[in-house]
Amino acid sequence: MVQNAIVKKIVREGVAEVSLLRQLECGLHCDGACAGCTAKPAQEILALASNPIGAKPGDFVEVQPADGHNIAVSVVVFLLPCAGLAVGYALGQSVLNLGAGAAFGPALAGLAAGCVPAFLWNRAITRSEAPQFDILKRLR
Repeated sequence: MVQNAIVKKIVREGVAEVSLLRQLECGLHCDGACAGCTAKPAQEILALASNPIGAKPGDFVEVQPADGHNIAVSVVVFLLPCAGLAVGYALGQSVLNLGAGAAFGPALAGLAAGCVPAFLWNRAITRSEAPQFDILKRLR
């Protein structure tokens, strides 16, 4: 998904920090003249972007999410906890010979065990300083 952003600063060679602009009704084409604009987002959303075009601070640019392992992250975040839940429930019923209600305990333990890799992966991605976006072109 292509988005508009403003280059805030150059972090290092080929990488810039950008402020992502939310899509609004007015498009924020007022160049800051509307100081009392209620449409402007209250918080700035900052992200790192690879800067192959040499954009400078203050430039309006078009960015798109960097190609990455989005599918793999989705699998870890969503399917592993579900798989842990199912395995915990199955082990509670078949190995521990628990009833349907009592197998709920091992199912919750399996769910928690499935959430651990998702939490650790998310933490590693958050701490990495890899660009999350690619700058495509200058808009103005």
